[in-house]
Amino acid sequence: MSQESMQQGATLPDPEALRATLEEALELPALADQRARMTALLSDYERGHAQADAPLAVALVGATGAGKSTLLNALAGRTLAVEGESRPTSTEATIYAPEGLSIPAMEALGAPITRYQVAPGATWSGQVLVDTPDVNSVAQEHRDRAAQALEAADVALVVLHKGSVAEAVQAEFLAPFVARRRVIFVLNFADQYGAASREQLKDQVRALATQQLGLPVDQVEVYAVSAREARAGRDASGEWGALMLSLRAMGERAVAERVRTGNAAGALRALGEAAEAALNSTNELLAAVGEALGDGVDSAALVLRDDFAERLSLADTYLAQLVRRQAAARGWGPAALWMRLSLMGAGGLSAAALVARRSLPGGLAVAAAGTALDVIAGQTRARSARVRVVEEAPGGDVALRAARLALSPARSVAASRGLASEAVGLPDSEALAAGFQLLREEAWARTEGSAIAQAVSQWWRWARWLLLPLVNLPLIALLAHVAWKVIRAYVEGPHLPFDYYMNAIALFAVLAAAGGTLASWTLSGATRRVRRAGVQRFEEGLAESFAPLSASVRSAFAGPTEAARRLTTWGRASG
Repeated sequence: MSQESMQQGATLPDPEALRATLEEALELPALADQRARMTALLSDYERGHAQADAPLAVALVGATGAGKSTLLNALAGRTLAVEGESRPTSTEATIYAPEGLSIPAMEALGAPITRYQVAPGATWSGQVLVDTPDVNSVAQEHRDRAAQALEAADVALVVLHKGSVAEAVQAEFLAPFVARRRVIFVLNFADQYGAASREQLKDQVRALATQQLGLPVDQVEVYAVSAREARAGRDASGEWGALMLSLRAMGERAVAERVRTGNAAGALRALGEAAEAALNSTNELLAAVGEALGDGVDSAALVLRDDFAERLSLADTYLAQLVRRQAAARGWGPAALWMRLSLMGAGGLSAAALVARRSLPGGLAVAAAGTALDVIAGQTRARSARVRVVEEAPGGDVALRAARLALSPARSVAASRGLASEAVGLPDSEALAAGFQLLREEAWARTEGSAIAQAVSQWWRWARWLLLPLVNLPLIALLAHVAWKVIRAYVEGPHLPFDYYMNAIALFAVLAAAGGTLASWTLSGATRRVRRAGVQRFEEGLAESFAPLSASVRSAFAGPTEAARRLTTWGRASG
């Protein structure tokens, strides 16, 4: 840990703010199995933050036979820990603290505490020392106790001997702590090696620290000493004084504050790294769910579009009548009149004409009744068309099947990660199907409303200048010819025969019918435009209804994601 990172106290967040942020970030699925570790890191941060200037606790950790207890006694200047040849000597952590010193963090560890009096004139004393079980012990509980002790300490004094330098289990033990503990390496039994051998072993320790533990080269402290010789007052390697100088500096309040603040920064960085990994995992998850949702939506949209287009084709006759009615209302002349009359029931008109020959009131009554029946029939056709387009056929719930088709791929992705579909923002199939049903109703209302008006308007733009003059001018010319013949016959005589009038009326009827038929034929394109507009509106509605689904997936875990981003930012800033 660099000195710069140990001076980041001003940038470290308040522990309460960090706790609240962490609690929210832990709702990310990627952090579900890391709650215990993240909570422990938070406690580590809080302890370092709250007790920045308290006396440091130094934990001596190492492999069996490394001489931890002997080194502890040499550092304390008196016999505190039991030394022996049997292995392992220490089977549980033991805390050695000066009398009268408050050590609440150590007391919470639950390990035995031995109080000692600071020896007058001791070169280095007055610190809290923790003797730990061997980290390479065959008993897992011994390694667990060593880890718990180091978790409660501030400095790791790693004691090594020639055979333990390259042990993989030792590097594995230290890996979780090096980023958030001050680490000092002590190569013991230096009196047994020559100067060249000591340097070679120290190089191996540096390689362990840099290559396996990731410590920067300039932050690796390695001292080759002989604890047994130091107890006798002798410095076998000439490095005992340097080790004591480094440890004595940590007894100063300012240095202790930097160490603990650096430890807190290391814990914060570990939190930030875990949060960043969870963010990446969450983004990957949501991207996979979003991609699967897109595939499902495309398939469902195709099914729904084809279904709606087929439904509109079943209402084609009704739509054509609506188009003719609006077109006839805009038209003028005899052809338009024929189009209006042709929309009425032919049987009713014929009956009214026959009755009117004997009784005009009776004929009018029949015509009124026929008109009422036509209105009723029109309403019936409208209801029938709506049923065909909007409502589901019995046993054929297309909307529900399409909703399941849209959601199924995304649900499968979520289930493969052990998540419920609701957790990633996916709705219920029934709710989505109800939305499709409403969309059908809205698209149908738009089809028989504004779509028809727009199609007829497009038709009218050219029909009023080309079609209607074409079909009405022959009729107007016929009427003009008949009028001229009648006037001429009246003035010059003789009167026109009855057959002339019948032929004129027949010709007028034929021309009017032909003009109306031609006008109706040209409206078939308008009817097709109405269907296309209805399908287009339905497709637009589908896009509008599917868009919130994608947004809902993207915004899933929005709060925890933002909290994890804050943790990541804090962790990077602490480095």
